Amino acid sequence: MSWGRVASTTASNMISKSTTVSVFKPNYALRPITAINRTGQLSTPDFITRTYSAGTSESIPYDICLLVEKNADQTPQSRLLEASLAHVSEHGWTLQAIRQGARSLGYTDVTHGLLTRGPIELVEYFIQSRTKMIGPALAKEQVDLSQMGVTARVRTACIARLMMTGPYIHKWPQAIALLSQPQNLANTARDLGGLVDEIWFLAGDRSLNWYTKRLILSGVYTSSELFMTTDKSKGFEQTYKFLDRRLKDVGGFGKAVSDVSNVVNFGVRSAMGILQSTGFKRPFSP
Repeated sequence: MSWGRVASTTASNMISKSTTVSVFKPNYALRPITAINRTGQLSTPDFITRTYSAGTSESIPYDICLLVEKNADQTPQSRLLEASLAHVSEHGWTLQAIRQGARSLGYTDVTHGLLTRGPIELVEYFIQSRTKMIGPALAKEQVDLSQMGVTARVRTACIARLMMTGPYIHKWPQAIALLSQPQNLANTARDLGGLVDEIWFLAGDRSLNWYTKRLILSGVYTSSELFMTTDKSKGFEQTYKFLDRRLKDVGGFGKAVSDVSNVVNFGVRSAMGILQSTGFKRPFSP
C-alpha cells in the first residue's frame, strides 16, 4: 500500500523574531495535535519544525498534504470517481466530470454501467473518502493531539476536513443541492454521521452523552462548511473564526449540554441562513 499526494494548500504568517513552528499550521491558530490509532492509543511522533531568524519579516509557510490511498484492490468505480474529482473544478459535480475522469483512465463510455445513480455518487464518494483521510492526513503531517483538550481536538479535525473541501468550494453549492434531494437524504445523513463519528474517534472522546455530542457536531460542521462557500478571505481564515464561534456557542464539547433542542435549532438556523444567502432553495420550494 502506498500513499499519493493529491492536493496541498499554502499560506503564511509574518513574524519578527526567532520562531520555531510545526509544519501543520493553518493561517488561523491551529494548535498541534496527535493522531490516535485504531486501538485507541495516542501516538506522538516527532514534530517537524522550522526556525526563523530574529529581526526579519520572514514568512512561515505551511503545507497541508491531503492523502489518497493507492490501493491495488480499489474497485473500478472508486478509481473512476477519484479520477473524476480532478475535473470537478471545471465541470462541477456532473456527468461531464465523470466522463472526463473515465477518459483520463482510458475507459470507454462506461459511466452509466458503473454509476447507476449519476453525479450524486461522485459527491458521496468525495465525502466518504475524505472522511477516511482525516486521520492519515493528521498523522502524515505529524500533528500532535496529546496536549489538547477535546474541543481543540475536534476543532483541528474539523479544519483538516474543511481544507479538503477547499479546492472544490466554488462548486460545493451544487453538491449541496444534490445531497438535499429527497431521494438522497438518507445517504446524506449516513455520510454526515460517518464524518462526525470519525472526528469524535480522533478526538478520543468516550463520554456517555455521545449521541448528544454527535448531533451537536453535525450542526457545527455543516454550518461551518456552508459558511465556507461564501468565504472570500485568504486561506479561509473567516471560516475558521466562524467555526470557533460555533464551538463557543455550544459551550465546548468538554461540558454536558443542557438543552439539546436549542443546539439543534441553532444549527438548522445557521445552515438555512447561509444556504439562502447563496440562492439555494429547499427541495420542495416552488
